[in-house]
Amino acid sequence: MKTFKVTTLIITLLLAVIAGNTWLQLSMQKEIAENSKRLKTELISSAAKSKKMNDQLATIAQLREQTNRLNAKVTQIQRNTSGLNRELTELDQVVASIAQRVNTIGTNTGATYQDLKQIEASLNASIATLQSIQQSNQQIVHTLSAMKSIQGEINANLRKMNEKTAVLPEKK
Repeated sequence: MKTFKVTTLIITLLLAVIAGNTWLQLSMQKEIAENSKRLKTELISSAAKSKKMNDQLATIAQLREQTNRLNAKVTQIQRNTSGLNRELTELDQVVASIAQRVNTIGTNTGATYQDLKQIEASLNASIATLQSIQQSNQQIVHTLSAMKSIQGEINANLRKMNEKTAVLPEKK
């Protein structure tokens, strides 16, 4: 009878451990799902920032081309004409405005680059977390398999005990 109580206690403890492991696995899977959603959002944001940066780089190239053309015109005007200081001043202002835009776009591109670096670091951290969770899941599967094997042994022992005690007369 004591063996039956001990066996019942062991089975109860094993079931509690299985329930705890199942709860742990569910909470880890929930965290994985949340991290995946966050990761998707960050990837969408990263794609938008990359597109913006590419647009800015294209604008920079156009502005540089315009600046080069304007600089060539200024040089030609300086050689071929005299007394056009007012027009040269206006052209200088246009070139300065373009240079200011180029600098602003360059600054924005730098900020976007830093944002992308932060997203990359976040993605790397998420990958490490997902790998850790994967290892934990593998350990849980291994533990549950071992527990299943132990449960089978316990059930076999209980059947043997039942067979042996079946011969004994019942007390009334």
